[in-house]
Amino acid sequence: MAPLRAWGRASLVTALVLVGACTAKLGETDGTTGSGGPNGGGSHVGGGGVVEKPTSFSPAVMRRLNRVEYNNTVRDLLGTELRPADAFPVDDLGGGFPTVGSSLSLSPAYVINYEASAHALIDDLFSSETRWAQHVPCAIDTEGDACATSVLREFARKAWRRPVTDDEVTSLLHPLRVAEAEGFTPTDGLRHALAAVLLSPYFIFKVEVSPDQLDGYELATRLSYSLWGTMPDEALLQAAAAGELLEDDGLAAQVDRMLADDRAKAFLDNFAARWLDYHDLEKHEVNADVFAEFTPELGEAMKQEANRFIYDALISDAPVSDMLTAQHTYVNEQLAAHYGITEPPPAGVTPGEFWRVDTSAANRGGLLTLGALLTHTSLTSRTSPVKRGDFVLKHLLCGEIPPPPPEVEGIPDSGAAANETLRERMERHSSDPACSGCHKVMDPIGFGLENFDGIGRFRTHDGAKEVDATGTLPDEVHFEGALELAAILSTDERFPFCLTKHFMTYSIGRVLKGNVDEAWAQYLTQQAVAEGGSLRSIIKNVILSEAFRRRAVE
Repeated sequence: MAPLRAWGRASLVTALVLVGACTAKLGETDGTTGSGGPNGGGSHVGGGGVVEKPTSFSPAVMRRLNRVEYNNTVRDLLGTELRPADAFPVDDLGGGFPTVGSSLSLSPAYVINYEASAHALIDDLFSSETRWAQHVPCAIDTEGDACATSVLREFARKAWRRPVTDDEVTSLLHPLRVAEAEGFTPTDGLRHALAAVLLSPYFIFKVEVSPDQLDGYELATRLSYSLWGTMPDEALLQAAAAGELLEDDGLAAQVDRMLADDRAKAFLDNFAARWLDYHDLEKHEVNADVFAEFTPELGEAMKQEANRFIYDALISDAPVSDMLTAQHTYVNEQLAAHYGITEPPPAGVTPGEFWRVDTSAANRGGLLTLGALLTHTSLTSRTSPVKRGDFVLKHLLCGEIPPPPPEVEGIPDSGAAANETLRERMERHSSDPACSGCHKVMDPIGFGLENFDGIGRFRTHDGAKEVDATGTLPDEVHFEGALELAAILSTDERFPFCLTKHFMTYSIGRVLKGNVDEAWAQYLTQQAVAEGGSLRSIIKNVILSEAFRRRAVE
């Protein structure tokens, strides 16, 4: 792209100024309402009583597009294969998700990357006659402002996810004026103007400025990034324009349409894989000397299994408790062999393809026995009852466990006695007063998953001794093995409540805090359970709630 002397660095300065102003304007409403510790400070659901609908709302939080959302958005906007955000700084997490506004800071490194990416993306667009013609269907060098005005109005409408004003279009025409003054062509000026659209805070941020109820376009953006991880499609923008998203029926219809679309599979990577903490399984280190069977291909198969399993729940009307007790999973030939499943694939299944298999005869079933979860909650050379117990408490029940004291030593990989099991070593370790407080809560849960080794295979022995898979929950409920634990958790009202809290954090973009957020999570869980308690019901109840559709302004 030909540099414009009066524009080249001005775009960066303008972006910094605009982003700063925008952040200041919206960030001043960031705060909390009510009291309580992080994540609500509790994990119960109203003690079994009826929870009244809350009447207050927490303040909005300014959110920029995270790396995944940025790549998805430029892909859908421009049809590009470039993934510029892969080179951006890694997004910080809030509540386990890269969608929380208070964690998505904007450093100078981001702004520099945004400028380079904007120009690279428009250069890439210009290099494709077909894609350029889709966005610039007129002859800019002969039709001048008339062409540029129509192109920029439509391009900015899609990129900013709302209609643009005449004043905004006039401002976007400035690079064409600079190009003309410096002897460049209108095409050069238009390319810089298109890059300016991508440098605007209205593209980089999910801008919400409505003082109370989000308008249709703000709702469309919040909805689309929640379910698809990308910009609204034309059908959703048209629904916003028609005011349909401001009505319960119209908003519900769009949720149903979007969940039925293949693009909803992005929800699995963006939400489910982070809720259940298997999103970065490929980074999990496995000791090849101990687990020689584990390969990157096997790890990827485990992630696919988990995604397909969750997708089953997403498209069904079964209660979310069924995810814990389901007697099926999805395997390919490699994963079936790893699990010891001998049932042959159905006719027509090609090598590498997944199929649904009954697990009732394989000593496994439900979330707790997914290979991705069992592997990710293990250490490099062995299982970790601590990590597995911590996972159940934090991710499934939303309990809170403090970090271990810094001076506490870890568990050795081998015991003092030749035939000492990991459980025996850990019980000896947890007798230390510095450790017992947390371990007496986490370990008895994790022990119940000891029938599965560090890469998710069922086992009956740990070394020369039989595995003792008896366990105890914090309320002194006893169980033996993963399936009994899953059956108990499936009746625990904290599980759907915890899932609701995680989805609210992810979709609204705030770590839930205080009495207001806790009350909304309790109320929406109650509503969803009354409708059958499906994953779809939880999603719809959150999205149709005022907690999702409104924001407080302080």
